Amino acid sequence: MLQFAEGEVTKLRREFKLVLGRDEAVALCARLSASLGGYLSPPTSITSVYFDKPGYPLAQRSLGTPNDCLKVRTKEYSPDMGAGGVQRVVLEVKRERNGLTQKRRVWVPRAQLGNVLRGGVRLLPLIAGGSLMPVLAVTYRRHVYQCSQAWRVTVDRDIGFHRITPELALSETTLSAERLGEPLALDERVVVEVKHLGEELPEWLAALNPGRKPAYSKFAEGMARVHDFVADGILGG
Repeated sequence: MLQFAEGEVTKLRREFKLVLGRDEAVALCARLSASLGGYLSPPTSITSVYFDKPGYPLAQRSLGTPNDCLKVRTKEYSPDMGAGGVQRVVLEVKRERNGLTQKRRVWVPRAQLGNVLRGGVRLLPLIAGGSLMPVLAVTYRRHVYQCSQAWRVTVDRDIGFHRITPELALSETTLSAERLGEPLALDERVVVEVKHLGEELPEWLAALNPGRKPAYSKFAEGMARVHDFVADGILGG
């Protein structure tokens, strides 16, 4: 069983998303687990912080053209199996266009995160130059189903949306759900992401693809709930 693989399916992939009720999700997870010989991975708690620039151009784009957008975020995992005692985050630039997703990722010690985002270390050229600010934190529990490098299914539950300050986002201490406090909004639905390299999916799993239906986005959903964002601007808050 492979978890959080840093292989090709992470860097460049096709993907589709499903938004399910709890009962539907239980049935799907049972089938995924059965396809892996009954294995169920332990859940991982994830904290994501999304960044944007003044005027919120990335949020506007995510809401207005969800099939052609760019996201900049950090992610922290608990447990973080590869941390080796270092408090760290993975910094991601995620490009989505018509079902094709490309990511650039780099692991950064928390103590260096502010410097990286200000462009002091040009590890990710797309964000060089600074002016990024944290605008949203999202917490959730994830199960991963993966038996090869060709495809992976993630199942996210207990999704919470939080306001975030620069002091918290860029602190040297791991940003846990406890440090963020109670979320301002919860999404009780279950979000399933099917990520693959092409046509390698089992037939029954490929059949779940909703086609061109607009994809769920934690960034867009959270900005709408926490900041009252809509596609044409901010309503308030």
